[in-house]
Amino acid sequence: MLNKSINLEQHFPVLTERELRAEIFEKGILFSFAAGDILMDYGRHISHIPLILNGGLRILRADEITGKEVFLYYLQAGDTCAMSMTCCSNNKKSEIKAIAEDRTELIMIPVEHMEIWLKKYPSWKNFIFQTYQHSYDKLMSYIESISFQRLDQRLLIYLQEKAKINQKNTFQITHQEIAHELNSSREAISRILKKMEQEQIVKLGRNYIKLLAL
Repeated sequence: MLNKSINLEQHFPVLTERELRAEIFEKGILFSFAAGDILMDYGRHISHIPLILNGGLRILRADEITGKEVFLYYLQAGDTCAMSMTCCSNNKKSEIKAIAEDRTELIMIPVEHMEIWLKKYPSWKNFIFQTYQHSYDKLMSYIESISFQRLDQRLLIYLQEKAKINQKNTFQITHQEIAHELNSSREAISRILKKMEQEQIVKLGRNYIKLLAL
């Protein structure tokens, strides 16, 4: 049972039914993760659905043939994960990796309650549908970015979103890690970051980047 001090209305205002919030308190389990912790990984059985209270998650997907990973999108406080819900609904193992961006707190809801609450609570149904729409919009934005945007534009948006999720403009990350997530080369990322530094958009250090222009 969750601590009653958790303010569900603040984090999830769309979940309006008092009975639903009571069930979340009764059935949910509070977890805390440090930056870099893996919450979900490829091929694992998904037994719980996350409701994010604080922090954020980075969602990655791997190519089935090469195993190469690409960054899909971020999740932040007030979100849940549509792709994990899809895997649960179809009784499939996880097709994504979810990594904590910073210290992240979330409520884990056992999957068996997802379908029950869909029929029982209109606000839960709306929340789930909004989550699917939000994830679809993010995926479409990702497809458009790799199809039509230059790498320097994609990199700047990536850094801006990272700053927004982490609520800070300095992060510990290597050029290779960025290249890995943007499906590029380290040399290309380093070249663009150096140009950004010259334009006073970022400040570069040893394994860290400070975003100067938000």
